[in-house]
Amino acid sequence: MITAQPQNRTVCAGQNATFSVTAVTSPNANGPLSYQWQSWNGSAWVNVSGATSSTFTVSNTTVSQNTNSYRVQVIGLCTTVSSAHATLYVNPNPTVTLTTNIPPAILPTQSVTITAVPSIAGGTYQWFKNSVAIAGATNPTLGPLTVADIGNYRVVYTAPTGCTGTSADLAVTGLASPNLYVYPNPNRGQFTIQFYNQANEEVTVRVFDSKGAQVYQRKVLTTIPYTNIQIDLTNGRILTSGVYIVDVLDSGGRQIGTRRIIVYQ
Repeated sequence: MITAQPQNRTVCAGQNATFSVTAVTSPNANGPLSYQWQSWNGSAWVNVSGATSSTFTVSNTTVSQNTNSYRVQVIGLCTTVSSAHATLYVNPNPTVTLTTNIPPAILPTQSVTITAVPSIAGGTYQWFKNSVAIAGATNPTLGPLTVADIGNYRVVYTAPTGCTGTSADLAVTGLASPNLYVYPNPNRGQFTIQFYNQANEEVTVRVFDSKGAQVYQRKVLTTIPYTNIQIDLTNGRILTSGVYIVDVLDSGGRQIGTRRIIVYQ
Protein backbone atom coordinates (compact mmCIF):
# COMPACT_ATOMS: atom_id res chain seq x y z
CA MET A 1 0.00 0.00 0.00
CA ILE A 2 1.40 3.41 -1.01
CA THR A 3 1.22 5.97 1.80
CA ALA A 4 3.12 8.83 0.13
CA GLN A 5 3.03 9.39 -3.62
CA PRO A 6 5.94 10.76 -5.70
CA GLN A 7 5.77 14.55 -6.01
CA ASN A 8 6.54 16.85 -8.93
CA ARG A 9 10.08 18.25 -8.95
CA THR A 10 11.32 21.56 -10.37
CA VAL A 11 15.04 22.09 -10.87
CA CYS A 12 17.49 24.14 -12.90
CA ALA A 13 19.31 22.47 -15.76
CA GLY A 14 22.32 20.58 -14.48
CA GLN A 15 20.83 19.89 -11.06
CA ASN A 16 19.65 16.51 -9.81
CA ALA A 17 15.98 15.70 -9.22
CA THR A 18 14.98 13.01 -6.75
CA PHE A 19 11.58 11.31 -6.59
CA SER A 20 10.50 9.08 -3.73
CA VAL A 21 7.65 6.87 -2.66
CA THR A 22 6.60 5.51 0.71
CA ALA A 23 4.84 2.15 0.83
CA VAL A 24 3.99 -0.50 3.40
CA THR A 25 2.93 -4.10 3.04
CA SER A 26 -0.77 -4.80 3.34
CA PRO A 27 -2.00 -6.44 6.55
CA ASN A 28 -2.55 -9.77 4.80
CA ALA A 29 0.82 -9.91 3.05
CA ASN A 30 4.26 -10.86 4.22
CA GLY A 31 7.68 -10.35 2.71
CA PRO A 32 9.61 -7.33 1.48
CA LEU A 33 8.54 -4.83 -1.13
CA SER A 34 10.46 -4.18 -4.33
CA TYR A 35 10.34 -1.21 -6.68
CA GLN A 36 10.60 -0.43 -10.36
CA TRP A 37 10.56 3.16 -11.59
CA GLN A 38 9.16 3.88 -15.02
CA SER A 39 9.16 6.81 -17.43
CA TRP A 40 6.49 7.74 -19.96
CA ASN A 41 7.78 7.67 -23.55
CA GLY A 42 4.68 9.22 -25.06
CA SER A 43 2.77 6.00 -25.60
CA ALA A 44 3.72 3.61 -22.81
CA TRP A 45 5.42 3.32 -19.44
CA VAL A 46 8.98 2.02 -19.79
CA ASN A 47 11.15 0.63 -17.02
CA VAL A 48 14.13 2.76 -16.05
CA SER A 49 17.18 0.52 -15.91
CA GLY A 50 18.62 0.17 -12.42
CA ALA A 51 15.91 2.28 -10.75
CA THR A 52 14.77 -0.31 -8.21
CA SER A 53 14.65 1.44 -4.84
CA SER A 54 12.09 3.64 -3.12
CA THR A 55 13.93 6.71 -4.40
CA PHE A 56 14.91 7.58 -7.95
CA THR A 57 17.27 10.36 -9.03
CA VAL A 58 17.53 11.97 -12.43
CA SER A 59 21.11 13.22 -12.47
CA ASN A 60 22.45 16.27 -14.29
CA THR A 61 19.07 17.20 -15.74
CA THR A 62 18.73 18.84 -19.15
CA VAL A 63 16.07 21.11 -20.61
CA SER A 64 15.13 18.30 -23.02
CA GLN A 65 13.83 16.37 -19.98
CA ASN A 66 11.37 19.13 -19.07
CA THR A 67 7.86 17.72 -18.39
CA ASN A 68 9.07 14.10 -18.34
CA SER A 69 6.76 11.93 -16.24
CA TYR A 70 7.77 9.17 -13.84
CA ARG A 71 5.97 6.64 -11.69
CA VAL A 72 6.98 3.64 -9.64
CA GLN A 73 5.58 0.13 -9.40
CA VAL A 74 5.57 -1.20 -5.87
CA ILE A 75 5.77 -4.97 -6.01
CA GLY A 76 4.56 -7.07 -3.09
CA LEU A 77 4.31 -10.79 -2.63
CA CYS A 78 0.85 -10.96 -4.17
CA THR A 79 0.13 -7.64 -5.82
CA THR A 80 1.77 -4.86 -7.80
CA VAL A 81 0.60 -1.30 -7.29
CA SER A 82 1.47 1.62 -9.56
CA SER A 83 1.96 5.05 -8.02
CA ALA A 84 0.57 8.29 -9.32
CA HIS A 85 2.87 9.87 -11.86
CA ALA A 86 5.10 12.82 -11.02
CA THR A 87 6.40 15.40 -13.48
CA LEU A 88 9.93 16.73 -13.80
CA TYR A 89 10.22 20.42 -14.65
CA VAL A 90 13.64 21.61 -15.81
CA ASN A 91 14.17 25.35 -16.10
CA PRO A 92 16.94 26.63 -18.35
CA ASN A 93 19.89 28.47 -16.87
CA PRO A 94 20.09 32.02 -18.21
CA THR A 95 23.03 33.19 -20.24
CA VAL A 96 24.36 36.70 -19.76
CA THR A 97 26.70 38.70 -21.97
CA LEU A 98 28.52 41.94 -21.20
CA THR A 99 28.66 44.96 -23.47
CA THR A 100 30.47 48.29 -23.06
CA ASN A 101 29.79 51.79 -24.35
CA ILE A 102 33.44 52.14 -25.45
CA PRO A 103 36.30 49.64 -25.71
CA PRO A 104 37.30 48.66 -22.15
CA ALA A 105 40.95 49.72 -22.59
CA ILE A 106 40.76 53.32 -21.40
CA LEU A 107 42.77 56.48 -20.81
CA PRO A 108 42.53 58.64 -17.67
CA THR A 109 40.28 61.01 -19.62
CA GLN A 110 37.77 58.24 -20.36
CA SER A 111 35.24 56.12 -18.48
CA VAL A 112 33.50 52.91 -19.44
CA THR A 113 30.09 51.54 -18.47
CA ILE A 114 29.39 47.80 -18.55
CA THR A 115 25.89 46.52 -19.32
CA ALA A 116 24.66 42.98 -18.62
CA VAL A 117 22.33 41.49 -21.24
CA PRO A 118 20.58 38.33 -19.94
CA SER A 119 18.71 35.80 -22.05
CA ILE A 120 15.78 35.79 -19.60
CA ALA A 121 14.33 39.08 -18.36
CA GLY A 122 13.12 40.04 -14.90
CA GLY A 123 15.93 38.72 -12.71
CA THR A 124 18.53 40.14 -10.34
CA TYR A 125 22.20 41.02 -10.70
CA GLN A 126 25.35 40.83 -8.60
CA TRP A 127 28.57 42.27 -9.96
CA PHE A 128 32.05 41.04 -9.07
CA LYS A 129 35.47 42.64 -9.43
CA ASN A 130 38.44 40.28 -9.37
CA SER A 131 36.11 37.53 -8.05
CA VAL A 132 34.94 39.64 -5.07
CA ALA A 133 31.32 40.77 -4.86
CA ILE A 134 30.91 44.54 -5.19
CA ALA A 135 28.69 45.81 -2.38
CA GLY A 136 25.51 47.41 -3.70
CA ALA A 137 26.30 46.60 -7.35
CA THR A 138 22.95 45.01 -8.23
CA ASN A 139 21.86 46.94 -11.33
CA PRO A 140 22.01 45.85 -14.99
CA THR A 141 24.78 48.42 -15.56
CA LEU A 142 28.05 49.05 -13.75
CA GLY A 143 29.95 52.28 -14.02
CA PRO A 144 31.17 54.67 -15.07
CA LEU A 145 34.54 53.01 -14.42
CA THR A 146 37.82 54.90 -14.72
CA VAL A 147 41.46 53.84 -14.74
CA ALA A 148 41.23 53.76 -10.94
CA ASP A 149 38.84 50.82 -11.36
CA ILE A 150 41.06 48.63 -13.56
CA GLY A 151 40.30 44.94 -13.02
CA ASN A 152 38.30 41.92 -14.19
CA TYR A 153 34.52 42.18 -13.98
CA ARG A 154 31.70 39.68 -14.27
CA VAL A 155 28.08 39.43 -13.23
CA VAL A 156 26.00 36.62 -11.75
CA TYR A 157 22.42 36.85 -12.98
CA THR A 158 19.53 35.10 -11.22
CA ALA A 159 16.42 34.55 -13.35
CA PRO A 160 12.90 34.70 -11.85
CA THR A 161 12.98 30.88 -11.72
CA GLY A 162 15.97 31.02 -9.35
CA CYS A 163 18.33 29.61 -11.96
CA THR A 164 21.61 31.47 -12.38
CA GLY A 165 24.05 32.32 -15.12
CA THR A 166 27.52 33.84 -14.90
CA SER A 167 29.02 36.03 -17.58
CA ALA A 168 32.53 35.67 -18.90
CA ASP A 169 35.08 38.00 -17.33
CA LEU A 170 35.54 41.40 -18.93
CA ALA A 171 38.88 43.11 -18.34
CA VAL A 172 38.94 46.87 -17.87
CA THR A 173 42.53 47.91 -18.59
CA GLY A 174 44.61 51.02 -19.00
CA LEU A 175 45.37 51.98 -22.57
CA ALA A 176 49.07 52.66 -23.06
CA SER A 177 49.84 56.33 -23.63
CA PRO A 178 53.02 58.44 -23.56
CA ASN A 179 51.09 61.34 -22.03
CA LEU A 180 51.49 62.58 -18.48
CA TYR A 181 48.06 63.59 -17.18
CA VAL A 182 47.84 66.45 -14.66
CA TYR A 183 44.67 67.82 -13.12
CA PRO A 184 43.60 70.36 -12.24
CA ASN A 185 45.78 72.52 -14.42
CA PRO A 186 46.10 75.46 -13.66
CA ASN A 187 46.22 74.84 -9.89
CA ARG A 188 47.41 76.32 -6.60
CA GLY A 189 50.27 73.87 -6.17
CA GLN A 190 48.13 70.88 -5.28
CA PHE A 191 47.31 68.48 -8.11
CA THR A 192 47.08 64.85 -9.20
CA ILE A 193 49.19 63.15 -11.85
CA GLN A 194 48.61 59.92 -13.75
CA PHE A 195 50.77 58.13 -16.29
CA TYR A 196 50.95 54.73 -17.93
CA ASN A 197 53.53 52.47 -16.33
CA GLN A 198 53.97 48.92 -15.12
CA ALA A 199 52.48 48.18 -11.72
CA ASN A 200 54.75 47.61 -8.73
CA GLU A 201 57.56 49.82 -10.00
CA GLU A 202 59.16 52.64 -8.03
CA VAL A 203 59.08 55.91 -9.97
CA THR A 204 60.45 59.36 -9.21
CA VAL A 205 58.31 62.47 -9.54
CA ARG A 206 60.14 65.78 -9.91
CA VAL A 207 58.97 69.36 -10.29
CA PHE A 208 61.09 72.26 -11.58
CA ASP A 209 60.37 75.97 -11.61
CA SER A 210 60.70 78.14 -14.69
CA LYS A 211 64.39 78.74 -13.92
CA GLY A 212 65.17 75.02 -13.85
CA ALA A 213 65.52 74.74 -10.08
CA GLN A 214 64.08 71.53 -8.61
CA VAL A 215 61.39 72.36 -6.07
CA TYR A 216 59.96 68.89 -5.44
CA GLN A 217 61.00 65.22 -5.58
CA ARG A 218 59.22 62.11 -4.40
CA LYS A 219 59.52 58.37 -4.95
CA VAL A 220 56.27 56.45 -5.43
CA LEU A 221 55.47 52.74 -5.85
CA THR A 222 52.89 52.34 -8.60
CA THR A 223 50.11 49.81 -8.00
CA ILE A 224 48.20 49.93 -11.30
CA PRO A 225 49.12 51.20 -14.78
CA TYR A 226 47.55 54.59 -14.01
CA THR A 227 48.27 55.14 -10.34
CA ASN A 228 46.84 58.35 -8.86
CA ILE A 229 49.67 60.36 -7.31
CA GLN A 230 48.73 63.37 -5.20
CA ILE A 231 51.26 66.21 -5.33
CA ASP A 232 51.43 69.13 -2.87
CA LEU A 233 54.07 71.74 -3.68
CA THR A 234 53.02 74.09 -0.90
CA ASN A 235 54.12 72.08 2.14
CA GLY A 236 53.78 75.12 4.35
CA ARG A 237 55.50 77.48 1.92
CA ILE A 238 54.31 80.16 -0.45
CA LEU A 239 54.78 79.31 -4.11
CA THR A 240 55.54 81.86 -6.76
CA SER A 241 52.91 81.97 -9.46
CA GLY A 242 54.18 80.83 -12.81
CA VAL A 243 55.04 77.90 -15.02
CA TYR A 244 56.44 74.67 -13.56
CA ILE A 245 57.58 71.46 -15.22
CA VAL A 246 56.56 68.03 -13.88
CA ASP A 247 58.48 64.98 -15.00
CA VAL A 248 58.41 61.31 -14.00
CA LEU A 249 61.32 58.86 -14.19
CA ASP A 250 61.05 55.07 -14.10
CA SER A 251 63.16 52.89 -11.80
CA GLY A 252 65.97 52.95 -14.35
CA GLY A 253 66.05 56.74 -14.55
CA ARG A 254 64.36 56.92 -17.95
CA GLN A 255 61.78 59.63 -18.44
CA ILE A 256 58.21 58.34 -18.56
CA GLY A 257 56.63 61.70 -19.30
CA THR A 258 56.75 65.44 -18.73
CA ARG A 259 54.10 68.15 -18.49
CA ARG A 260 53.99 71.88 -18.04
CA ILE A 261 51.67 73.22 -15.34
CA ILE A 262 50.60 76.67 -14.28
CA VAL A 263 50.54 77.55 -10.58
CA TYR A 264 48.66 80.63 -9.45
CA GLN A 265 48.18 82.23 -6.05
